[in-house]
Formats: sequence, structure tokens, C-alpha cells
Amino acid sequence: MTKDYKAPSGRNATRKKTAAKKQAGIGWGSLVMGMVIGLVIGLSFYLYTQLNQPPAEVATAAVTSNSQPAITTSQPEQVERAPEKSRFDFYTLLPEMEIFIPEPDEEAALRMPKLKKPGTYVLQVGSFRHYADADALKAQLALKGFESSIQTVTIDNNNTWHRVRIGPIKEMKVLNRTRSQLRKNNLDFMLLKIKSD
Repeated sequence: MTKDYKAPSGRNATRKKTAAKKQAGIGWGSLVMGMVIGLVIGLSFYLYTQLNQPPAEVATAAVTSNSQPAITTSQPEQVERAPEKSRFDFYTLLPEMEIFIPEPDEEAALRMPKLKKPGTYVLQVGSFRHYADADALKAQLALKGFESSIQTVTIDNNNTWHRVRIGPIKEMKVLNRTRSQLRKNNLDFMLLKIKSD
């Protein structure tokens, strides 16, 4: 007896069709369920990180003597933290050693005394930890007509500084003219004399 394989009939044909439909439905259901689970995990992680962040410190403004006293409300008790003990003393010593140097007025800056001592001088315009910052200042100086260079220095085998310098300059006329041009462009600098050996 021959069997027709093209069009199955009977009970077996309907079973195969429903089984095929069930398998196709499982794929889409798994995809949607995976997306829902991923969304729940992502949302819970976001909320967890937002709730565990320390609150930002609020800056308080200084009150002038002419202002009216403000009405105070009860504030929550502030928790005092024990200061962390540092291993080095220079964290406290350096801020205490700061010396305020008053800014000279603009006219005095333009009338600065000219140097008369012969020698070789360098004008240090800036010192930066990142090379990109030093390179940006060098480009700014080039746009204003100054030829500068970057000197990279390592201090204590771990602190790298990039110094932007103009010079060395040996002629006093050129040095004094460069100093006055830097002042006119509102650029701060440090005058350094190079020691001759």
C-alpha cells in the first residue's frame, strides 16, 4: 500500500501543526521575558547606586554685617566625623605657609624696573601637571607672538610637571621688552636667572 507524503491527513497531521506552533511561540516568549528581567535588574542597580551615594555638601554663603538676621529653623543634627590622620605633615604645613602678595596696579606693572644685571634669563609662564594644558598655553603664547618651549621635569620620582618657558634670553633689551609685552597681555610669569657654571 502506498502512502501519500505530500498532504498528511488525520489525527497525526493536526498534532504536528500544533507542536510547530508551540515551538515558535516559545522563542518570542523567551525574548520578551529576558527583556523584562534585564530591565528589572538594570532599574534595581540604578536605584541601588543612587541611594548609596553620599549627599553633596552644601556651601554656605558668608553673611555681611548690613544684612538682616535670617529666621533659623531646626536643622538635623550633623554627624561629626573623626578627621583622618594623614601620614605626612606637609598637607597642613603648606597651607599655613601661604603668603599673600598684593597685586600691583596696572600702571605700576607697565612701569616695572628694567633689569640691568647681565646674564642668561628664562621667563616661566606656567607649570602644569598635564602636558595638554602646557601645550594649550604654548599655543596661546604663539598666537600672541611669543616663542616658548615646554620643559618636562620629574620631582621626587613620581611628580611630573610640564613647564612653559620663554628663553633663554641673554640680551637685556630683549628680556625687558618681552617682560613688558607679557604684562600688557595680562600673562603672569616668573623670572629665573640661569646660573653660569
